[in-house]
This record gives sequence, structure tokens and C-alpha cells, in this order.
Amino acid sequence: MGWAGGGSLRGRLVLAFVAVAVLAAVLIGVITLSLIRLLPERGLEQQLADQAQTVSDTVAGPRPARQLCALARVLRRGETEVYLLDADATPRRLPACPAPNRRGPLAPPPDAADLSAALAEGQVTTGTGGGLAWAVVPADRPVRRSGGAITPGDSPVLRSGGGVLLVHEVRRLGLSLLPVVAWRLLLATALAVAVAALAAWLLAGRLTAPLGRLVTAARRVGDGDLSTRVQVDGDGEVAEVASAFNDMAAGLERAQTEQRAFLASVGHELKTPLTTVQGYTEALLDGTVDDPADRRRSLLRVHAETIRLARLVQDLLDLARLGRGQFAVSAVDADVGAVLREAAAAAAERAARRQVTVTTRLDNNLHAHLDPGRLRQVLDNLLDNAARSSPSGRQVLVAARPLPGGGVEAAVVDQGPGIAAEDLPHAFDRGYLWSRYRGTREVGSGLGLAIVKALCDAMGVAIQAESGPGGGTAFRLILPPSRTAPADDRQRVGPTAPSELPTRPLR
Repeated sequence: MGWAGGGSLRGRLVLAFVAVAVLAAVLIGVITLSLIRLLPERGLEQQLADQAQTVSDTVAGPRPARQLCALARVLRRGETEVYLLDADATPRRLPACPAPNRRGPLAPPPDAADLSAALAEGQVTTGTGGGLAWAVVPADRPVRRSGGAITPGDSPVLRSGGGVLLVHEVRRLGLSLLPVVAWRLLLATALAVAVAALAAWLLAGRLTAPLGRLVTAARRVGDGDLSTRVQVDGDGEVAEVASAFNDMAAGLERAQTEQRAFLASVGHELKTPLTTVQGYTEALLDGTVDDPADRRRSLLRVHAETIRLARLVQDLLDLARLGRGQFAVSAVDADVGAVLREAAAAAAERAARRQVTVTTRLDNNLHAHLDPGRLRQVLDNLLDNAARSSPSGRQVLVAARPLPGGGVEAAVVDQGPGIAAEDLPHAFDRGYLWSRYRGTREVGSGLGLAIVKALCDAMGVAIQAESGPGGGTAFRLILPPSRTAPADDRQRVGPTAPSELPTRPLR
């Protein structure tokens, strides 16, 4: 799989891991080479301190000459020079114990060391500097009566203050270890690089595999398959990207579905008034309506329907422009009875083609605070659904009554097969009833009740669907009270006799 933009992610990760491994190996090598010099020097100081103490004990012995020379020869074989210090800390070699095959000392006395101070401390003192490691220990050095250093055959007759100085040259100390350490460092570096490359390759594969699936899924979405989803797995960040992609794809799919539903709702909303206009114009054209009064009433209905069409078109344009399914409402105190009668009259003419009658049962004083045009839109949808659901010869009832506390209760009741109890909570979900009952009964586009619910929510109208055990469906609306009527009148509004508004769907 190729990746554009300066190489693949897998290759970059491998190079980055290898570079880090090489850098770490270089740093470790530098530190190791420093320790090759530092650690032996510190170990050598301790060794010289122990050896100096041994030499001091030998010098302080009863007959040190022979033992001292033997000890000096052993130390010189280890590249360590032995000096005796006078009381003023002046170093002197052992003239009777020269180093084999050498004329000069193996290591000179340290110039930078304060030997007098070292002697004054009264204990073993070590140090390094100038390429030398040294150790000083106080001791009583035996001398002859006539002065001068002792010889192997001499016997000391008095002792003088002084000490022992051991010196070892460390300029090249540890360099002999470099060949041994170097190839081990190279081997460790090669192994670290190999492990880093393998780890980077595996890690990159873990990272790029989900990304590869994302690329494939993104191309499928780009080709129009908005149902594409990717598996959410991998590490947290990669899984989060996959989840975000799925959310994006779901959002695009939902937007596409809403767009299609919007186009379907355009036809659904325009169908009812267009059907009404078509019926009246056909009646006017074929001469069915010849009475001047009837002709005027027909023209008034056609005019009213064209006004509704203009408003619906404007709403649809607003929805298309705003990209959301929200309807603007202009709520006023309105005569609900007039709106109900007008909607029932228009629905009765449409339902007559199905041999379904629309009757009304309306009380007086039906006033509420809402948008009359939007209420008419709600009623048209409900009445069309009721007429479609009711069998021939049955009736659809439009009923309303004022509520004691103000407002109006209205209902549209049919005598159809009804809605199952488990489906009632989803009655206003877009397309739910359409997909649930399309194979068993005549259904609409699946958008009407969803539009009804949106309009009722915009107006502050509560709507509820009920279905009886013997069939039939009732849609009940609770309309908000009028704002201009005095509170006393609102309390007194309502019939004196029990209301005849159906409490259950008709059978």
C-alpha cells in the first residue's frame, strides 16, 4: 500500500526507531569508554592504597631491607614504582633495588600532589592527576647512623619520620580493553538496531493497518457508499479516529436520508392542496358546478388552497435553505372551531372518493393560542390518514371541546384496523408505521405523522395516539389556551352537559 507525501509512515517509523537505537548506542559507547578510564583509575587507587600499606608495614619492620627489595620488584612488575619519603616528603628511589631492564623509574613522582600534606594526614592518601595514580602512607623509615638510605646488608640503628609513595602511570590505562569492549559495543549496537527495526515494523503495521482500512472506507464513501463502516480496534488514538470516521459516515448517511425524506415530504405536503385544486378546477371546467354561488365557493376554496400552496412552497424553500426540519409558526388567539370545520369540509370531499364520510362534533367557544395555518396543516395530515385507514362505508369523526382550565381538546378518530399497542410510542417516528404496515394495509409516505409531530411541538400542542382493542385510531390534541380571554371566562368555558368528545377510538 502506497502513501503519498515523502515516504510511508511505516518507513519513517522504522528509520526513527533505528536512529534512536544508534544514538543510544553511541551515547552508551561514549559513557563506556569514559568508564574504561574512570573505573580502573578508581580501582587502582584502592589497590595502590593496599599495596602502600603493605610496603609501610614492611618498612617499619625490624629488618626491612631484603623484604623491601623483593616487594619492590613485585610491584615494578605491575608497572608500579616505589619511593621512600623523607621527613620533608622528598621522594627517593630504592637504589639497591633497581627496576629490571630499566635505568629510570617506571613512573615519576607526581608533581601536582602535595606529599607533605598527604603525610601530615597520618593515614593512607590516594589521588590521580597528570596521568599518574599514587598512594602515600606515613611510615618510620630506617636509616644508618651516618645518614643515607639503607642497603640490603645494613642494619638500621634509628628511625626517622617519613612515608612510602607508590606511583602508577595511567595515561594508557584501560586502552588495552578497548578492542574487547569495542566489538561488544558494535555487536550490542547491531542487535539494538535490529530489535528497534523489528519493533518499529510491527508497531507501524499495527498503526497503518487500521489507517489502510480507513483509506479504503473513505474511498468507498467518496464513491457514494455511505453505509461503509470500519472496525473500531487498535490503540486508543487509532480507535478514536475509526470511531470518528464511523460517526462522520453515519452523519453523512443520516443527512442523505433526511435529504431524500425532505424531497419526499415536498411531494407529500404539496399533494393534498394540489388534489383539492385539481378537483375543484375539474368540476368548474366540466360544468358540474354551474350555480353562481357554488362556483364562487369553489373558486374561494381554490384560492385558499393556492395560498396554502404558496406558504408550503415558502416553508420548503426555507427548509432547503436552512438545512433543518424546523417550521416557523405565528401563534395568535384563533377560533379553532372555524379551522376544524374548514379542514373537515375539505377532507370530506377527498374522502368521498373512498366512500368514507367525515363528520364533526364540535362544542362552542373553541378558542386557543396557536397558528391557524399550521393547525390546518396538522388536521389535513390526520384526516387524510384517517380516511385512508377507514374501510368504505365507515366514518371519520372530528370532535373538539373546550377544557375547563382553558384551551381546547380536539380529536380525529377513524374506524380503521388501528395501531398495535407496542407501535403507539413510535407512531410519530418518521417512516416507522410505513415500514411496519406497508405489507398489510394501505399506507402513505411515512412522513405525515412526523410532520404533524414537528408542527405540534412548534406550536406547543400536545398530541397523542390511541388505539382501541376492537380497532380504530384516535389522535388527540391539547391546544394551549387563548391569551386574551380573561381568566374567569376561561374557568367558566365549557359545556354544562357532559362532553360528547369520544374517549376511545370508534369501532
